[in-house]
Amino acid sequence: MSFTGIFKAKDGLVAVVDSKGSTMSNGRLTEDIGRNPQKLFPFTNGVAVTFGANQIQVQNPNRLFPAKTNVEDLVYEYLNQKHTLDSDFFQTFLIKMGTCPSNQEPVNFLVGRKIRPKEYRIEYHQIGYNYYVERIGSDTDYFFTGGEDLYKRAFDQIDFLSQITSVDVLQKFVAAKLEQLINFYDGILSYNSVGGDVKSYILR
Repeated sequence: MSFTGIFKAKDGLVAVVDSKGSTMSNGRLTEDIGRNPQKLFPFTNGVAVTFGANQIQVQNPNRLFPAKTNVEDLVYEYLNQKHTLDSDFFQTFLIKMGTCPSNQEPVNFLVGRKIRPKEYRIEYHQIGYNYYVERIGSDTDYFFTGGEDLYKRAFDQIDFLSQITSVDVLQKFVAAKLEQLINFYDGILSYNSVGGDVKSYILR
């Protein structure tokens, strides 16, 4: 698991992510030592964050066994060609997910886009094995978050209205809040699936 979010202010967007990788071992989540998955992807007039599976199995017809592929490698490969994450990216990703039935955990993307000066949009995309869900945020959706439910519930209870006038204030606020929650849950959970360095990015 992980925690990621995109938050909307009047003058921009803030993306925030943790940097911990977890893996399932003997039915329990443990830290994926040596794996430091990238979850934050700025691009031209946009930014994306990911949560859920950070690797998928891709079956190539010319190979006997599927190949384990990092989600960030697929994102970077597409961004190098198109410099944006458009509808073709999500359709291509869906096709890759559909090549192997073992892809049971979906990959989720939160995307923020600058439509024009002072107009920003947030989106949610979920890609599973042979299904795809998309949600476009309304004008009154000030943030989308994803990942560990404990963190999502904590952020849902925060009043962001006083912070949304300035993207700089909002960035400091959400990054500090995530660090506080990580420190708190490190002390009370047997395994905290959220952690590592908190990274944030401003899109104006």
